[in-house]
Amino acid sequence: FTQMSNKNPQAIVYSNAGHAQSVLLLKLRERGLAASQGAEDSIGWFEWSAEQDKPINDLDGWYQANPSLGYTIHEDNIRDSLSDREDIFRTEVLCQFVDMINPVIIPSEWAKCKDEKVKLDVEKDTWFAIDLSPDRQHAALVAGQRIGKDKFMVSLLQTWYNPINLDDKLLANDVATWVRKYPVNTVAFSKSTAAAVAARLQPAGIPIHEISGIEYQQSCDEFVSAISSNRLVHKGQEELDKQVLSAVKLQRGDGGWVMGRLKSGIVCGGVAASMVTHFATRAETEVDIQVG
Repeated sequence: FTQMSNKNPQAIVYSNAGHAQSVLLLKLRERGLAASQGAEDSIGWFEWSAEQDKPINDLDGWYQANPSLGYTIHEDNIRDSLSDREDIFRTEVLCQFVDMINPVIIPSEWAKCKDEKVKLDVEKDTWFAIDLSPDRQHAALVAGQRIGKDKFMVSLLQTWYNPINLDDKLLANDVATWVRKYPVNTVAFSKSTAAAVAARLQPAGIPIHEISGIEYQQSCDEFVSAISSNRLVHKGQEELDKQVLSAVKLQRGDGGWVMGRLKSGIVCGGVAASMVTHFATRAETEVDIQVG
């Protein structure tokens, strides 16, 4: 956008690049949006950006965000940038505001996996996973089931919130109620967040499985792979969408990574969905790939 003061004819142009990390640009954006809604301001605000819902390969969006396209910029220059990550392309080329830089899941990829008709079957083998936020104020329970030879579904069953601290006994009782509704093979958890809940489930005869370290890294890879290949299906639950798309990549070791959160983002549902994926994508037999 361009900021131009009525008292000073000099124009100051701010690039949209890296705005998610820039407090200054975020404040300027808020001020510009307020002015567009009628707030008094001595500055004229002008923005060139693609409409938010346009696909990244939409030529109209390219021209909306780049007024010099066709004059000093050629379409091929922008087309070459399509190989960049979608969040980078939207900020750098389409001048759009995105909620997350370097997200684990690209919103358009997650949207392709949506099927509002899918639902859990009370007779099918089911996997549960529960995750709590590090501050123990938020938690989410996610279920998964296979829905075909190669596909499986994930569904958010319940979320919890307590502004002070969640009660592990209450969570365990709620999980047990859900377990009675489905033939649950196991309840996955991370010992760093949900160990206290799992400790209450095991004496009740509920099978549990701790996922941590390398196994958690593997589950995150499996989650991303299942989404990009459209083997994962979800029904478009608003809260699950939000928590999955809020997750960012946290580097671990040489090239390794895990799903994590940035600042105050809540990603319990995404983490639990990745743990469920670990079981739903396991080969039903010891031989998964045959050669010859």
